Amino acid sequence: MRKTFHAMLVLVAVLFFGAAEFCSGRNTSLSCIEGEREALLKFKLCFHDPSHMLSSWKGNDCCEWRGVGCDKNNRHVVSLKLRGSIFDQSQLYLIDNVEEVVSGLLKLRYLEHLDLSENNVSSSLIPPSFGLMKQLRYLNLSSMNFKGRIPGELGNLTRLRVLDLSDEYYGRLKVLGMLSSLSWLSFPMPVFLQNMTSLTFLDVSGANLSLASSNLFRVLSMLPSLSWLSLSSCSLKNCHLPSRNHPLNFTLLGNIQYLDLSLNVFQGPIPMFLQNMTSLIFLYLFSNQLNGSIPNSIGQLSKLEIIDLSGNQLSGSIPDSIGQLSKLEIIHLFGNQLSGSILDSIGQFSKLKNLYLSGNQLSGSIPNSIGQLSKLESIDLSGNQLSGSIPNSIGQLSKLESIYLSDNQLSGSIPDSIRQLSKLESINLFTNQLSGSIPNSIGQFSKLKNLSLSGNQLSGSIPDSIRQLSKLESIYLSVNQLSGSIPDSNSIRQLSKLETIDLSGNQLSGSIPDSIGQLSKLETIYLSGNQLSGSIPDSIGQLSKLVIIDLSGNQLSGSIPNSIGQLSKLGSIDLSINQLSGSIPDSIVRHSKLEEIYLSSNQFDGSILDSIGKFSKLQVIYLSGNQLGTGFPKWPLLQKKIVMIDLSNASISGPLPENISHIMPMLYELNLANNLMNGSIPKSLCNSKFLAYLDLSNNMFSGSIPNCWGNDQLFNFIDLSSNNLSGLFPSTIGLLSFLYVLHLNNNSLYGELHMALKNFTSLMVLDLGENKFSGNLTSMVKDEIGNHSLKILRLRKNLVSSYIPLELCYLSQLQILDLADNNFIGRIPPCFGKFPVMVNATKLINSMSDYYWSWAHLMEVVKGRYLEYTRKTLGLESSIDLSSNNLTGSIPEELIFLKDLHNLNLSWNHLSGTIPEKIGQMENLESLDFSQNGLSGTIPKSMSSLTKLSHLNLSYNNLSGPIPTGYQLQTLEDPTIYIGNQLCGAPLLKKCSNDLLPPPTDNFKDNDEGTLKRMWFYIVVMLGFATGFWGVVGTLIFVKSWRYAYFQWVDDIKHWNLVVILWKVVQFKRMFNGNLDDQ
Repeated sequence: MRKTFHAMLVLVAVLFFGAAEFCSGRNTSLSCIEGEREALLKFKLCFHDPSHMLSSWKGNDCCEWRGVGCDKNNRHVVSLKLRGSIFDQSQLYLIDNVEEVVSGLLKLRYLEHLDLSENNVSSSLIPPSFGLMKQLRYLNLSSMNFKGRIPGELGNLTRLRVLDLSDEYYGRLKVLGMLSSLSWLSFPMPVFLQNMTSLTFLDVSGANLSLASSNLFRVLSMLPSLSWLSLSSCSLKNCHLPSRNHPLNFTLLGNIQYLDLSLNVFQGPIPMFLQNMTSLIFLYLFSNQLNGSIPNSIGQLSKLEIIDLSGNQLSGSIPDSIGQLSKLEIIHLFGNQLSGSILDSIGQFSKLKNLYLSGNQLSGSIPNSIGQLSKLESIDLSGNQLSGSIPNSIGQLSKLESIYLSDNQLSGSIPDSIRQLSKLESINLFTNQLSGSIPNSIGQFSKLKNLSLSGNQLSGSIPDSIRQLSKLESIYLSVNQLSGSIPDSNSIRQLSKLETIDLSGNQLSGSIPDSIGQLSKLETIYLSGNQLSGSIPDSIGQLSKLVIIDLSGNQLSGSIPNSIGQLSKLGSIDLSINQLSGSIPDSIVRHSKLEEIYLSSNQFDGSILDSIGKFSKLQVIYLSGNQLGTGFPKWPLLQKKIVMIDLSNASISGPLPENISHIMPMLYELNLANNLMNGSIPKSLCNSKFLAYLDLSNNMFSGSIPNCWGNDQLFNFIDLSSNNLSGLFPSTIGLLSFLYVLHLNNNSLYGELHMALKNFTSLMVLDLGENKFSGNLTSMVKDEIGNHSLKILRLRKNLVSSYIPLELCYLSQLQILDLADNNFIGRIPPCFGKFPVMVNATKLINSMSDYYWSWAHLMEVVKGRYLEYTRKTLGLESSIDLSSNNLTGSIPEELIFLKDLHNLNLSWNHLSGTIPEKIGQMENLESLDFSQNGLSGTIPKSMSSLTKLSHLNLSYNNLSGPIPTGYQLQTLEDPTIYIGNQLCGAPLLKKCSNDLLPPPTDNFKDNDEGTLKRMWFYIVVMLGFATGFWGVVGTLIFVKSWRYAYFQWVDDIKHWNLVVILWKVVQFKRMFNGNLDDQ
């Protein structure tokens, strides 16, 4: 009995301890290890988990928790995969010390795989205790917002195969701190890396390695198993690369298959050691500062599948050796300065999927061999100088999904073979010179989403087949020569996915089809600059997603339809330059979120202003060119968010509110030009913090200009011209450091002119003409007027009396100088012949690119009359006008170097001497006026070379001699342009004393037509003489019988003449003797 009892005790004990072992996790067939489960729960408490990533971490079996992986045999935790997501904010946020996190993980003694990437540890340091997890094979701490030192203790992870410490989302250049905290990549820390012989993947992209030495690559060469290396965005420079003589064994780097050195600061040529990395499959060097040519040795990387050298400064042609890389699938060379043509051998890349060569200087035609790229999916050749036609072979690219050929010089028609590209999703051919019509076969692109053909010379109508593009999302056909009407309902209603339509800048006519309302997903409509007529259809109110509508520059009439009020998302409407009338419907005011309204140049009256005042979110309002006929409107009092107002040329009268800057504190642009406004200019404008554009010109404002401006204001453009302003020039305007254009002309301002010009360092246009400024410009110094980008200086019709200061010659951007109608004395500075923009037309063209330059305008005397230059023409003009002063001396010979000067006026001075002999070198001169001076001598014959000259006045000088003829001078038939001289010849009635004067010679061209005619005349005369002379004399010399006969005939003639003479003498004697006998 006792034995039975003991046996039962043993059995119970076994069952008890077995159950205890099971409950403790030591029975691996039932649960995870309890100690490891507790460690994971401790880990969980260290983080805030708003996205519930760890919501499954409950219960006894931790092996079933999300991201936890256990060994199937012993149930130990071997992997922890808790990768977050920055994009959708599925992250863990550290709320405890990161050391506590690692201390918990250390209890997972069998952990081999740890991935905590894209979680947020709030700029913590990487704990050195990570180095105690010696069993790790995979460690990914990327994009966790770590900072500071990468601990050298990580070198203890000798079994590690993958190490990812990259940071691509929190800022590649800040997260891992200064180089002083990255000593693991420099001496003496290479020792621990040398032990990580199993490392195959290393990514520290985003670390700041700016102070690393060449030891960096020495360390990397000690990792023989390394095949993936990413050092992108590490602030690496050339000093981090070993020199050519460095004994580094780059054959060890020959195992690397993936190399990313992009987004660094490497300069100079592509590193030479790359040619030894023959195992490379992926090479990324984009966005550095590499220059020079692509080396021919690139062809040695025979395994290369992806090459990205984009965003550098590489030049030269694409090397032929690149054709040896037969495995290439992706070529990215865009954003460089590569030149030459696209290789004909490009067709050899049979595996190529992406070809991006945009933003270079490639020229020539697109090779036909491009059609051999049978696997090509995307091609981008935009932004080059490619010419010729699009090759028909492009239709062979059956897998092509996107094609970008924009911003080139391609011509000809769109090839019909393009219809074979059934997989196309995007076509971008804008800004070329393509002509012909849009192929009707375009409807076959069943997958097409984006069609962009803007900026070409396409003509004809929009094909009806466009209705078949059921997946089309955007269509851009602007700035072509398309005609006809907008496709009707049968074509439009099938474009159910269309979001953007741009047909602006064409010749489309007819009405806007009512069926446009069926495009339910439409967000933007651009139909401006056509010849559309009729009314705006009511159906437009059905476009519930519409945000922008631009119907400007047409011939639309009627009123704005009430249905537009249904467009609750509409933010901008442009109906300017039409024939619309009426008012804005109340329905629009009540429901609309309109921020921008452009209604300029229509037939609206003052009643529209009442509606404008009811908008709550209005920021931009343009009503210029309407007959509003009222005082300054009151509605701005309710518009605190208003940014831009244009009420110019709108018959507005009365004063400008004194507190305007307080009424509209966010105002950026205020244009009230060409109205009837009066009163003074409000001082509150000096308090405007955001006002950049102010145009009050052509009104009746009076009083002085406020002198309260400050350097904290953003004014770029001020135009107060053509008012009744008086008083001194406000000196504080010089404090406006961002001012580019200043027009104060045609007022009654006075004061010292050199004080007005002082302190301006950013001005492009300064127009102070038609005032009463006086003073002495010679007191100006170089620092006051030089060293800035002044393009126009206009001081016409003031009271300035001084020498022309030499400092004006420092204005290197000057293209218009007008000092006329003053009292300048002395000589014209010879350095005026060195104005760079007037010498070189390229610099003149480049000056047109300035944004603020486009705001300027100017009244200038050209060709004897006032001409107004606006932003469209001003950038093309160059002029010097020094007329109506008291200048003396001769015309400087240096002026002939201004070959791109268009207008030169030196009239009404006291100039003497002669006209420069080589004035014909000023080949672009269109207007020349030297009248009312004391010039002498002859008119230079080279003046006949001025082929663009259309206005000439040399009257009232002391010129003499013949007027040159030929070329453009023959078209100037007005004799008054030469009156008051001692000239002769056409078009004057006075003939020159020798009408056989030699025709004018061209000192600069040898192929003068008159010279050529004279030369042929002399040649013909000499040939005729030679023929006649040798035809007679030669015969007598060489034919003896002819010679005897000829001289015998001569003797006979001589004898006969003697006989006749003697007979006449005898008769005369007889007659004479007979007369004597008769006497």
